[in-house]
Amino acid sequence: MIRVSNLNKSYNYPNMVLKDISFWVKRGEFVYLSGPSGAGKTTLFRLLFADLKPDSGQIVIDGLDLARANTYRIAMLRRQLGFVFQDYKLIPNYTVFDNIALALEISGTPRRYIQKKVWRVLKVVGIERQIERLPPQLSGGEQQRVAIARALVNNPKIIFADEPTGNLDAEIANEIMQILHSINARGTTIVMVTHNRALLQKFKRKVFYLNRGSLQAYDWLN
Repeated sequence: MIRVSNLNKSYNYPNMVLKDISFWVKRGEFVYLSGPSGAGKTTLFRLLFADLKPDSGQIVIDGLDLARANTYRIAMLRRQLGFVFQDYKLIPNYTVFDNIALALEISGTPRRYIQKKVWRVLKVVGIERQIERLPPQLSGGEQQRVAIARALVNNPKIIFADEPTGNLDAEIANEIMQILHSINARGTTIVMVTHNRALLQKFKRKVFYLNRGSLQAYDWLN
């Protein structure tokens, strides 16, 4: 599903942010991208969905070589991806329904299907009773559930989650992790950035650990 080969990135050469990074993620895997602050996690994350371009190396997602793809093909790829962020990125004056429906409207989903799709993903994340509320009326955990529902509503092949539990207490973080793992169990590939070692140990999966621009892989399934 994702193949990265000999990837290099710098903002101020010769100070390399990422140095000769290579790894792959299989279809249906749940993997973590971890490491200390300043290790290059955010840079690698942005490279994976073509928000940045590498200095050299190759990124292939679902068969598409990002370096060779034109703007249109990148846009089409992004329609197959879902994104979850630490700060939720919900529109504060849109209801829960409208925040999720907007993602469908942008992708051109016929209006007659939107209500059914929104209701379905809200049930998956367990927040259907809040459908008419505004984000400021919700707790942080509820807002993150809405953000996950929005990422899920277009049936993405991959969900990229950037510190999705970073603003949440331990109990709510565990609930969010259980939702993400249940989505993964249905076949969605998930790449999650986190520095939370307790979550890595509790919800064990493969970890790609970045430190000073270099990468090591650990299989924490056992």
